[in-house]
Amino acid sequence: MGLHRKTIALTNSSLSVSIAPEEGGRIRSLVSQSSGIEFLTQSTNENLRLKPGYDAQFQHGACAGIEECLPTVGICDDTTAGGPVPDHGDFWQLRWKVTAQSADHVALAANGFSRPLSFQKAISLQVSGLSIHYRVQNVGQSDTSFLYACHPLFAIEPGDRIVLPPEAKTLQLTYSRAGRMGQPGDQVTWPGNGIDTVLPAETGEAEMLYTDTLSTGRCGLYRSEGKQGLILSFSPLAMPYLGLWFCYGGWPGGSAPQQYAVALEPTTAPCGTLKQAQEQGLAFQLAPGEDFAWDLGIHLTPTGITWEAFRKSIQER
Repeated sequence: MGLHRKTIALTNSSLSVSIAPEEGGRIRSLVSQSSGIEFLTQSTNENLRLKPGYDAQFQHGACAGIEECLPTVGICDDTTAGGPVPDHGDFWQLRWKVTAQSADHVALAANGFSRPLSFQKAISLQVSGLSIHYRVQNVGQSDTSFLYACHPLFAIEPGDRIVLPPEAKTLQLTYSRAGRMGQPGDQVTWPGNGIDTVLPAETGEAEMLYTDTLSTGRCGLYRSEGKQGLILSFSPLAMPYLGLWFCYGGWPGGSAPQQYAVALEPTTAPCGTLKQAQEQGLAFQLAPGEDFAWDLGIHLTPTGITWEAFRKSIQER
């Protein structure tokens, strides 16, 4: 990953967006024009060169902004149907091709290497946010399966708040670095014990949780100091689950800079790996030539919105 690689800027009166096609096609910056808030984490690894391959580790990439996990999140070995898959999938590692571009729109595409999948996304600037249209196609000669999770690493400060749909009353815990929320497999009450409130970076915690099947595809992050919120919208018919990654200085460990971020991850399955999704019958199947499309929306509220008004805008819509 290179500090001086090409970026594409989309800007209007509400927000300024930066996209890095050569860094996995990721959205690297999303700044509110009214508050100056940067809603996305910024990479600490941008001088690193990473050669795509099965042994690439996500923590050695840009590991910031909005990235795409396809056809897995966690690494899969050769006992996985279709063969092994690298950590966080193929596409965060790849240079994406720009296929269309205008003042308020950019379209990108890339071809995977672990699976015969062609992945396309079109990012369009809206009045107060972004709309992203995704399409994945099986370009191989036989059926293939995948797990997809959007991976938006949101910048945070202590006291920021997270909002989930009102139906998300319990979450399944799949990882807790220090056991703060319990053990893998436990059901965690939301938002019991204040787990919807962001902790300081010195906390040293990291957790991964999943909702059950959703009928409402809306969630959000409220930036308390700047009094502005970001709302993420998605179709639960395409992305029936939401993953939540809370990282308050608890990953990746060692001497590297520790991540401070929250990720709200619309996903096709509440599984960390494609292999797990296959075993649970939740992997998405595509026949040769078949494709699957979905949309993601990002909306910024006006500045000055209160926490209660922001919560209601998601839960009482």
